[in-house]
Amino acid sequence: MTRPAAADSIPNSRLALTEHPLQRAGARAIVALADVTEADRIDADALDRVAARIVGDVVEAAVTDRNSAAYDWWKILFAMYPNAKPTHAKRSQNRAELASEVGSYFAPDPVDDAAVSRPCAFCGGTTTVLWAKSTLPMFDTTKALNTLPPSLAGWPVCRPCRLAMWAMPYGASLTLGSATVLSCDNAEIERDFTAVNLDRSRKIRQVGVDGVPATATPERVALHALERHALDRPVAATLWSFKNDNQEPWLRVSETRIAVVSFLYALRRDGEARAGWMTLRRRLTKKGRDGSTVQNGLDILARALFASANSRTDRILYYLSEQAGDLSRIPASTIRHWRALHALYLKEMHGVDGADLQPVTTLLADWITQEKNPRGRFNEYCRAAGRGYSLQRLLMQATARLFLDGRQPADITRVTERLLHGPQGYQLRGQLFFEVAAELVRRQAAIGQKSGDEPEGGEDDPDAPLIPLDANDPDDEGE
Repeated sequence: MTRPAAADSIPNSRLALTEHPLQRAGARAIVALADVTEADRIDADALDRVAARIVGDVVEAAVTDRNSAAYDWWKILFAMYPNAKPTHAKRSQNRAELASEVGSYFAPDPVDDAAVSRPCAFCGGTTTVLWAKSTLPMFDTTKALNTLPPSLAGWPVCRPCRLAMWAMPYGASLTLGSATVLSCDNAEIERDFTAVNLDRSRKIRQVGVDGVPATATPERVALHALERHALDRPVAATLWSFKNDNQEPWLRVSETRIAVVSFLYALRRDGEARAGWMTLRRRLTKKGRDGSTVQNGLDILARALFASANSRTDRILYYLSEQAGDLSRIPASTIRHWRALHALYLKEMHGVDGADLQPVTTLLADWITQEKNPRGRFNEYCRAAGRGYSLQRLLMQATARLFLDGRQPADITRVTERLLHGPQGYQLRGQLFFEVAAELVRRQAAIGQKSGDEPEGGEDDPDAPLIPLDANDPDDEGE
């Protein structure tokens, strides 16, 4: 009589959404490929169907003509699984042999009483199958030694997780050499990200990367989903980009803070700040000689909202400062809009309120407009605006000049310490620049374009998403 197997020795067949970003992205892709709504709806039959789909796609890519556009899918697989049999340079061109090899990757655990059961490295489910780096993305290079657990020939990986690791490219944002996946506490956002990339990966397998029209960057796709699904319950999102080309694999992590969702929510409701955002998008968009878009402003801003895990630079503030370099070429309305955008961004993203800057704004505007031609003093301020010590000297000079001329300079003592020496001083100095510029426009000082100039760009639909997915959004029209 055969003794029944212990519960903890039965191989796992349940698909789990783990915290490992690659496994999680692959699990989301399996759910989408199986056309079900949740991972717990995936049964053995669904795993079989998805496995057959992946095996067929891998084999087709491995045997297709190297000059074919569809060969790009093999290049993508090579960048992720460079030591696997179907991506090896000397791989078999026999479909049956390849199908048998790849099919074995996703087969149920073999029935063997002598096999040792171990917990899956990803989900903890029971498995007897060990996988090494040849079938796992982004684990080791050929130079890496002794990285496996002691006395093990590989990593224990259960069937659902094995399948997830090869389903991952279907739901990832792909280039020919890298993949980007998303993790987030909001399931709808992960589903949206997977769905967009699932459609693009299908087109790549058909016509190659060059045959697929320009699409939104992974940052843009993620922010679009955040804007759709997270305004009521803000969450953060993380993008994991990796490559494993059998040389030196790399991993780059970028993430949004929860404050990004709060910023987008507030931006939708502030007309001037939204207009400033739209203008900044248009100005960052660049055209090539043939009229095609070589730099999409929205993609640039989307990347800026995803801060690198090791970055200390706020790119949004940098772009605003860069674009405002020559105010003589900027309409008065744009100056006002950028002041509102800068202030809103500081408040929502950094918790910095620029209300205390009003006395400093008045002091500088009074000093600048003392001259018949205020541009000279304004240029002097611009040279000092970004540096605490230089601005301190300028404020002292302006205060003294106003006193000597019989004026009563504004009292700026409440804010000078934070403005000149505080950890958020550079942010306040950036806001002060836009406040001073807007005040000079209000006083009709001759430093920029006339106040009656038309605003940049066309009309903006206030109900339209701030982060659209359509590659042909108004940004692509350039300036």
